[in-house]
Amino acid sequence: MCGRSNIKTNSEIKTDTYFYIGECTKITKYLSKLAEKRTRNVLAIIVMFACTSICFGEPSLTLGSNATHGRNVAGNSANPNGSVPFSKNPNKCTLIVSEGATVKNASGARIDLDSHFTSMTDNKIIVEGGDFSNGNISGAYSLSEENVNVNGNTVKINAGEGIRNVFGGYTKRGTVSGNEVFIKNEVTIGGYVYGGHVFGNGNANNNKVTISSSTDSASSVSSTSPRVSAPAPSSSSSNDERIKGNVLGGRVHGDGDAKKNIVTINDERIKGHVFGGCVDGKGDAENNEVTITNTTVGLNINGGCVFGNGYAEKNKVAITSTTVGGNVYGGYVHGNGDAENNEVTITSATVDVTVFGGFVNGNGDAKNNKFTINGGRIGKNVFGGFVYGNNKGNATGNTVTISGTPKFRADRILCGGIGANNESDAFTFIPSATAIPCYQNWLLGL
Repeated sequence: MCGRSNIKTNSEIKTDTYFYIGECTKITKYLSKLAEKRTRNVLAIIVMFACTSICFGEPSLTLGSNATHGRNVAGNSANPNGSVPFSKNPNKCTLIVSEGATVKNASGARIDLDSHFTSMTDNKIIVEGGDFSNGNISGAYSLSEENVNVNGNTVKINAGEGIRNVFGGYTKRGTVSGNEVFIKNEVTIGGYVYGGHVFGNGNANNNKVTISSSTDSASSVSSTSPRVSAPAPSSSSSNDERIKGNVLGGRVHGDGDAKKNIVTINDERIKGHVFGGCVDGKGDAENNEVTITNTTVGLNINGGCVFGNGYAEKNKVAITSTTVGGNVYGGYVHGNGDAENNEVTITSATVDVTVFGGFVNGNGDAKNNKFTINGGRIGKNVFGGFVYGNNKGNATGNTVTISGTPKFRADRILCGGIGANNESDAFTFIPSATAIPCYQNWLLGL
């Protein structure tokens, strides 16, 4: 770690040389020689460097105009292989990428090899421009086969081109928690956006993704390095999706929990799915939230989902003035487990397919889920709670509340809840009308 070791480069970083930010005692003389020779063959640097032989504080690296690096660069390392050796601390580092820089994968901090570090915390990457050549951006990124917890890291993207995937925090095993991603100014992302992602087993909790064309939505992220003004938003056709893949607040690709992740999207165009928190294996998805305004989403929206055995509970989806090309789920279980106390609220929005407050495709119950709609249009059906097919489970205590004269298809199904074998004790509530049992509603086409 190096006290205010702020390093700024506007020249080429050769891939046959490596440079570690924060290794003060070893590089001070080296930097002085570079400044005297004005060489460009290794790492021509404009350095604002205040260091002593004993280093404290937060290392920071700024890549400026004409700075190029063909592989990986991070706030705690910029070397040919992108590898962080055992002695380099992947905590409290900052990387700033400015307009005119060219890099591949960029991270606030990165670990490519197994090391004694078990956490990556409080790293930042701020992107004010640059070309990423279909590379990834991450606040902190660990490829270690050991458990590494990736917590409290931040990505802020104000401009830039050629960006593929974005991760607030990524680890192969461990916990991703409290990571944040802010994207604004109509930046195009060619792949996925994750607040936190565990590739194997672990937990994804309290991660956030905020995407908006509004300049007020992204929280400011301070740094000790010089900054440049962000360029004007890039122009794009109204028919082009700015986010080409999926958006996920928190995801566990193996077994674990996804809890209290938040996705907020305003005035955007998303080609794929939007998930608050999702577990691909065994685990629970709880208290995740998705809030979307004035946006187009190409596929499904899901507050909290479990694709193995587990519970989806207390997840929320709120959609306003938005068009959704797929289904909307408050909570979703594709295995054995309950979907309980999930909520979907739609205001003046269009959903092309079906809305489910809670959905179970396995042995489990859909209980106490809510769907509320005020205006808008639903392309197919509405279920407060739903247990799919011949699975064992009941739908109880689910409700649908309708106001503001929304539009439905003539042959649609409005159903408070329906369990296995069409058994249900829930109702659909229609203002100025008698409450009608779900199965009767279905049969009468009301």
